[in-house]
Amino acid sequence: MENEERVLSTRDLVLTSLMTALVFLAGSIIKVPSVGGFVHIGDCMVFLSVIVLGKKKGTVASAVGMVLVDAMGGYYMWAPFTFIIKGTMAYIAGTMIERFNGLEDTDHFKKEYILAFIISGIFMILGYFLAGTVIAGFLTEKIGLLQGFAYAAKDIIGNIIQVTTGIVIAIPLSTLIVVAKKKVFN
Repeated sequence: MENEERVLSTRDLVLTSLMTALVFLAGSIIKVPSVGGFVHIGDCMVFLSVIVLGKKKGTVASAVGMVLVDAMGGYYMWAPFTFIIKGTMAYIAGTMIERFNGLEDTDHFKKEYILAFIISGIFMILGYFLAGTVIAGFLTEKIGLLQGFAYAAKDIIGNIIQVTTGIVIAIPLSTLIVVAKKKVFN
């Protein structure tokens, strides 16, 4: 029985693959160009992936789906950073959501989910700021740390808009998903 829990079931594999594809599509289809890249609605699917799949599988689906967005969009240099940042973002949200698991009051769990999404979103904003500093300051322009900070700061507003939009879309959808999961799996 212990070994069965460690092996991915066909259902888990299909759901993880489906969420990976949905993360990729949400990050690829609706893109608004910004100064250093683009703003998308993929963060919504990052949040929803941990609700549907749980912390570990949601992290994998989010990280892989978002790396595909960067790779297919030509942002190859960002892909390793995205893998770490979006994966950690999903893991943070998933960890917090697992701790709140079992909440029956819909209004209460919405507040808890919003908190999880905001904290993981703050991590994403900081992560991309540091990644932008590394890319601009050391890998491409070689302009140095201080100038790298200034260059990376241009993306903060876009990332705030992106994660806020993701939260606004994810909250009502998460309510529907939680209700549906209770009906299907209980």
